[in-house]
Amino acid sequence: MNDETDLFISSHIARISPDAFEKVLADILKHPFADVPLVDDKGKIVILIDAPTSRDAVSTIDSIRATEGVYSFSPVYQHEEAGTGTTGSI
Repeated sequence: MNDETDLFISSHIARISPDAFEKVLADILKHPFADVPLVDDKGKIVILIDAPTSRDAVSTIDSIRATEGVYSFSPVYQHEEAGTGTTGSI
């Protein structure tokens, strides 16, 4: 499998510091492969990672986990496709 043509999609639940919510959220959204579609008022967020390579996905995950103010980071779902030209349901 060619690492440059894979597709990695994952979702995660994170708990972040309510005191630094805006800063932590902004830090997470700086990652080019991360998106935050859902947040709640208690500091729980859903993070989606859609990366073109496994290296990009792991790097993004590791960086978000290490972000100051991220208390927990748990995977929920992960999907991998070989070749970006393939189709299928997730």
